[in-house]
Amino acid sequence: MDDQTPTPPSAEFVNLLTEFQPDLWAYTISLMPGHPDVQDVIQKVNVILWKKQEQFEIGTNFRAWVFSIARLEVLAHLRAAKHSRVIPLDTELLDLLAKEATEEVASTPTASERSEALEICMERLKADERALLYHRYATNRPLSEFDGRSGASLSVTLHRLRAGIRKCIQSRLALEGRKA
Repeated sequence: MDDQTPTPPSAEFVNLLTEFQPDLWAYTISLMPGHPDVQDVIQKVNVILWKKQEQFEIGTNFRAWVFSIARLEVLAHLRAAKHSRVIPLDTELLDLLAKEATEEVASTPTASERSEALEICMERLKADERALLYHRYATNRPLSEFDGRSGASLSVTLHRLRAGIRKCIQSRLALEGRKA
């Protein structure tokens, strides 16, 4: 293989890149609140991540690596935007926002962690409770068709189930040192 031919990405790298997209979005938006070019910057960051994938060592902190590249790309984008009508943030303010956002996102569970907690919590429900949730969120049929109970009664049950699932997810994530 010559130096020009890129190495195909590993499945693990692709999985990490996909898993951390919501975190990348949250981080970039926190550095560019209300900025119209957030999507463009994220696209550039993803291209950079793809090109630099061989520099990432599987098993190290992917989130930190993504955030450092995103921060540099935001700075570059804001410097380039100085000549446009958009007023860029001061570099010191951006560094402060980046630090706060990094700390906040680092303690926030990833989408896959929340999804895993949800699955565990759903498994703890009784079969009829899971069936009710499925009926409510996966079908287009009215609640009154579920099991003959009134819609009001089923709404109360759904409210109780959602509250219980929310509490279960928060407890699961707290056990892992994450905040919901």
